[in-house]
Amino acid sequence: MQRPSRFIMGAGTLALLLAFAGCHKEDDRRVEESVERAGKDIDAATEKAAGHLDKAREDLQDAAKDTGRELDQATDKAAVHLEKAREDFQDAARETGRGLDQAAEKAGAQLNKAAEVVGEKLERAGEKMQASAEAARQEDEAKGKAK
Repeated sequence: MQRPSRFIMGAGTLALLLAFAGCHKEDDRRVEESVERAGKDIDAATEKAAGHLDKAREDLQDAAKDTGRELDQATDKAAVHLEKAREDFQDAARETGRGLDQAAEKAGAQLNKAAEVVGEKLERAGEKMQASAEAARQEDEAKGKAK
């Protein structure tokens, strides 16, 4: 077998290098196209997301306005209920005051009666104690004289 000449070997090598270079250029072109497509997709997604964010912001602002109105209405209703409760409390306090005055008068009268009864019982107990003490003293004197 004959060996190919160096010229043919060099030409073949050059052809292979050119083929690789062409493939490389094709790969680079494909990569660039992919990058461009990805960039366009990212831009489109960003615009779409920005649109959704704007819509969400508008919805939140509308909801905040509605919530503000609802809070104002609820605050007004609560103020009315609190005023009614305050009036009811004042009425109840007046009635309770009258009831307490009456109860205090009754309790005072009952305490006076109880104090009189206790005073009488203490007086009787005091008299009995004096009588007992007098009897014990006389008994002691009698025992002392008997000795």
